This record gives sequence, C-alpha cells and structure tokens, in this order.
Amino acid sequence: MSLMSRKELLILLTLAFVQFSNILDGMIMMPLAPTFKNVFDIDTRHFGWLVSSFGLAAGCSAFFSTFWADKFDRKKILIILYIGFILGTFFCAISPTYNILLISRIFTGLFGGVCGSVILAIVGDIIPNERRAQAMGIVMVGFAMASIIGIPLGLVIANAFNWQMPFFVICALGFIILVCLILFVPNVTSHINKQSKNSAVGFYKAIFTNGNMRIALSLPIVMIIAHMAIIPYITDYTVNNLKFSLKNDVPLMYLIGGLLSVVSSPLIGKLADRFGRYKIFVVLSCVAIVPLYLITNLETHNLLFFYIASSLFFVGSGGRMIPVQAIVTSAVLPQYRGSFMGLNAALQQFTLGIITLVGGFIITNNDKGELQNYPIVGYIAICATLLTLVIAKKIKQV
Repeated sequence: MSLMSRKELLILLTLAFVQFSNILDGMIMMPLAPTFKNVFDIDTRHFGWLVSSFGLAAGCSAFFSTFWADKFDRKKILIILYIGFILGTFFCAISPTYNILLISRIFTGLFGGVCGSVILAIVGDIIPNERRAQAMGIVMVGFAMASIIGIPLGLVIANAFNWQMPFFVICALGFIILVCLILFVPNVTSHINKQSKNSAVGFYKAIFTNGNMRIALSLPIVMIIAHMAIIPYITDYTVNNLKFSLKNDVPLMYLIGGLLSVVSSPLIGKLADRFGRYKIFVVLSCVAIVPLYLITNLETHNLLFFYIASSLFFVGSGGRMIPVQAIVTSAVLPQYRGSFMGLNAALQQFTLGIITLVGGFIITNNDKGELQNYPIVGYIAICATLLTLVIAKKIKQV
C-alpha cells in the first residue's frame, strides 16, 4: 500500500478542518439541548425541529446540487458553500428568538449541508482508489476533532459565557479555514472534460439503469439511521435520566470518545485498504451494536460504565463510516461523482431530519423531565445496522 505524499496530506488536513467546523456547527446543538429548552422555553419536539431543520434544508440544497455539481471546479463550489455556511452560523449566534434561530438553522443547512458531499467528491477525484479509505480516515478525523475539542470546548464556552458564544467562535475559526482552503486545496476540474452536455439527464439515467449505483446510494441512508438515531438525545438522556453533570460529565464523555476516534480513524482507514473495506465494516458494525443497546437502556449511575459504553459508540459506530464512504465513492464513475455525492448527501440529510423528528415523536418527557421510550430508538438503530451489512455486501467497486 503506497503512502500519502506531503501535498496530499496538506489537502486532506485542510478538508478535515472544513469538516470539523461544519460538523461542529451541527453537533454543538445536541449537547446544548437542555440549555436551548430552558432559554427558549421549548419541549423535546421543538428542539427536534432545530436539529432536523438543518438536515431538511441541507437535503434540499444537496438534491439541487446534482444538476450542477459536476459542471464546475469543485474547489470553487466548496469555497462558495463554505462562505454561506459561515454567514449562516453568524445568523444563528445573533438569533433573539426560537423562530429566528430556526430560520437561521435552515439557512446554514442550505450551504453547510452540501460541503461534506463536495469534500468526498474531491477526495474521490484526487486520491487513487488504493489509498482512498486511508484518505477518508484522515478526513473523518474532522468528525472526531469536533467531539474531542469542539464539543467539550463549546460546552465550556457556553457555560462560561452564553449559548451564542460557541457560534461566534465557529465563525472566527471558519475565516481561518477559508483562507487555508483557498491556499492549499487545488482546483479540481478533471471531471469536467468527461461530462456530456446534458449531464444531469445522463446522471439520473445512470442511476436508474445502474443497479450497483442504486445500492451504493441506499447504504449511507440506512447508515444515518443506524448511527444518528440516538445521538440528538444522548445529552438530554444523560442529564435528565442518569443525572450526570452537563458541565463536567458530558464534556468528558465527548473528550474521551473523540480522543479515541482521532487515534482510531486513520488506523481504520489503513486497515480497510489492507484487509478489505467490507470486512472492517462488519467488525465495526458488530462493535457498534453493543453500545447502541447499552446507551439507550442504561439505568446505572456508574459513570465509568457509561464512559466505556459511549467510547465504544464513538469508535465502533463512528468508525464504520470510514469504510462506508470509501465503498460508496468507489462505486460510481468519476464523471458522476459530484452529482452522486450530492444526491447521496441530500438523501442522508432528509433521512437525518426525518429520523430526528420521528425520535422527537417517539421520545416523550415525564413530569420530572426524564426521557421515556429512548430504548425504542436504540432498537431502530440496531435493526438498521444489521440491514447495512446486507446492503454493503452487494456493492461492487468500479
């Protein structure tokens, strides 16, 4: 297996930081659930709308990106989207009411939700297939960094100042990342020469006639259910049901899990390239089932046991996304990769929005503020995990 060059590493690290800020913007909402519910005097269902609105808006913009994603330089597209994401995050920070914050989340989702698909398309275009899982592992470090650094630090900043301050910090960081994006990521235009004049029609024709692409499209959708079904309500459950501290115990959970993910993500990518992406995916999926059950059915107030379960979730459930992304990006032809990843992102974001709303309807609060029916959401995630094993087995690399 060949090694990454210094230029490739610099590009991937820059893209990882774009992912870091983008994911952090979405994830910071979840651990602040109790804060938002108190500040805006809303219930679990209204908070679910704050989370799902980003996903639904991102899904709409990602769908429409399929009509133009492969017609332009991917770097320029990413820059424009990232500027919109920074503006949306700023609007969130200055939102005085729940309704304005909801509108701001929608605006942010319209831009930020497509960034991830463009990043994956860039990686697929500039990194050879034999190193692609390793590259995905490096880019996925952004997700882990959002947990290990961003979320604990965001909670500390929010507790020390107010809930708006983490969004201001993300805006400031975004400007620095934007400069790095302009300086270090090359123009990606090789796919344009392969495009037909009617690329959107050609892409959707390929989708409907190519069974392998349809199967590859379905895998990340089910993966969203398997991974994200329980996440929006973990902090709420931890604080209200298990009585752990929002200021101390919750940040430490993200810190430990994120640290393990930072270490494991590049390793998972290398193992997937060496031993087979599907084999590593199966192992990690089996690991993920354990914490999916434990976390949603946890009744003990033993903090150590909780940290062990949550750490397994970070490593197993988050880590399996690495071989999945490598499998999916390698199942589509380069000339359709941007549109494919855009449609893929759209369906994922729609699914995220829907599963969050479904979770908000399933999960209720009793008179003490405790969450009820959380185990049902866990069982849904476990069933989705088993289904992904069947789907991934049928995908062929091209």
